[in-house]
Amino acid sequence: MRYKRRKALKYLLGPFLSIIMLQCECFGQSQKIDNLRKLLRQPTTETHKLSILFLLGEQRHSLHPDSLYQYATQAGHISLRLGNGLNSSIADYYLTNYYIKTGQLRTALERCDKNLNLLQHNPSHKKWWLRYWALKAQIFVKQNKYKEALAGYYTVLKAAEQAGDTENIMLAKNGIGWVNMEMSRNTLALSWFYSALHSTDDPQLLSQNANIYSNIAAIYNELKRYDSSELYATNAIRFSRNAENLFFLANSLNILADAYINTNRTQLAEDLLTQAVAIRRQIGDPFYIVSDISQLALFYASNGQPQKGIILGEEGIALANRYGIISKLPYLYFALAQNYKSAGNYQQYGETMEQVAALKDTVYAANSAEAMTEMEARYNLQKRENIIIKQKLDLVSKNYQLFGSLILLVLLLALAILLFKNYQARQKVLLISIQEEEKRKAHKAVVSAEENERKRIAADLHDNMGAYAAAISSNIDILMMKNPQSDVDLMESIKGNASDIMGNLRDTIWILNSDSIMLTAVSDRFKNYVNKLSNSFRHVSIDINEEIENNPVLSPEVALNTLRIMQEALNNALKHSNGNVIIVDIRCIDKLIITIIDNGQGIPINASKQDSCGIKNMQNRAKANGWQLSIKKGVHSGTEVVLNA
Repeated sequence: MRYKRRKALKYLLGPFLSIIMLQCECFGQSQKIDNLRKLLRQPTTETHKLSILFLLGEQRHSLHPDSLYQYATQAGHISLRLGNGLNSSIADYYLTNYYIKTGQLRTALERCDKNLNLLQHNPSHKKWWLRYWALKAQIFVKQNKYKEALAGYYTVLKAAEQAGDTENIMLAKNGIGWVNMEMSRNTLALSWFYSALHSTDDPQLLSQNANIYSNIAAIYNELKRYDSSELYATNAIRFSRNAENLFFLANSLNILADAYINTNRTQLAEDLLTQAVAIRRQIGDPFYIVSDISQLALFYASNGQPQKGIILGEEGIALANRYGIISKLPYLYFALAQNYKSAGNYQQYGETMEQVAALKDTVYAANSAEAMTEMEARYNLQKRENIIIKQKLDLVSKNYQLFGSLILLVLLLALAILLFKNYQARQKVLLISIQEEEKRKAHKAVVSAEENERKRIAADLHDNMGAYAAAISSNIDILMMKNPQSDVDLMESIKGNASDIMGNLRDTIWILNSDSIMLTAVSDRFKNYVNKLSNSFRHVSIDINEEIENNPVLSPEVALNTLRIMQEALNNALKHSNGNVIIVDIRCIDKLIITIIDNGQGIPINASKQDSCGIKNMQNRAKANGWQLSIKKGVHSGTEVVLNA
């Protein structure tokens, strides 16, 4: 009768569980998934629809496997129609996750290898190439191939660090920690998990990798450090809820429940285990549902709640039979038996334990002695490989320390060389600065000496030659007064020469007494000179045109040469041209141009080549200034003198 009751219950629970899973599928696993499904149902372009399907694929941890298969397949068809190879690989990535969730590891591994070959030659596809490598390493862990898994995660870590890809750096470090945790190397695993967390302070990335916190919490449970386990499990739950990752959330709840059980907080543990089972049902993955049901049923058996455990155990058995999860049946029947024992129903306990034994016998009968021998050989081989891996990892760790020390030494040496070269450069700059300062002081001293010498010469000219010229002019006046019958013309000539000497001396003294002279000052000096001469040449019209926009500063030497050239050109026009109009044009807009034109008989042919002291002096002065002097016949008549700065 009892067997019939359980059989009937199985047939009653089967449709009931299907309805529950169907409802979970209809109402969605999270708000994020519901929103994406609403967007998917709206009319849109295929490109936009594909992007929504990819976002749903990123929720793979919270999706039912059938939904994940549907979305990944749909994305693959659209990618083929659009002719985009990368999108096809992305769609295949989510489909590969479906095969992993449903235990089809060989198919998943084949798809990883195919896409790794497709993506490896295009640098722009590096992100997805790394994600496939991580997925492949995950498959190796599920196959207990830890050596291959570590090689895969190290491949991801190296490439991600070179590319500065923080997301995949965290994924690789977490994977390496996971492999070490599976190998019971808890201390090393813990260091890798902490390294993964310290790779970023971005809250979004931390939420996406909430399983790092739950992994740390699981290790602290193993180490009996329950306070630390509770802290990290709580963080894992918080981040899992933020990311709406139901798979990570269920794991975190189970780990926190373990911490509560170990610290005798059974009611809190029961609530968490119940939540975890509900979430597993919401995700719709039967394997994890029955696994968590067996854990919760055992909890009920050990905490005096056998009726809950019996109902839950029978529910789990029905679900396992429905979905062919045979490997979990021994655990479920064992959990059911423990609840019968806790309830004092020893007859049911005995019958259920007989079923546990029968299931084990069936499992054993399915394996021949040869298969068992092969399994044992594989176990021993794997055990030896794990020892070798551990030794290799220890050697790698030592090599890293050695290489790290060498790299640090090289960096310190390079830093010392850089500092020394920087010191040398600063000393060189300081020496150049000192030399420049010495040159500046020397130049200043020379300029000061030249200025003092110039002023001394000016003073000497004024005190000596000026006095003598003035005395000559005064003496001539006295002679003419005493002897009116003397040669008047000769006397006037001598007096004129004395006046010229005085004028030239005044100009020279003015120049020598100045440190620098503006062009307008030279022009004004020339105008004064013209005014003095105009009384002696009343029949000649002298016009001066001045247009000075850019007023350059001239050195005393340049200013004196310029003034003398202008004076000589004017004197030549007055004395030799026989003209009655002289035009002086002083122009400085972009550059200085001085032109003196007369309307006289013009300069004789080859006059500039003749032995003319005045013309030679003009040319020498222009050359000393670094300027150009042109003396030629005018366009219509007369002579044209042009001075170009």
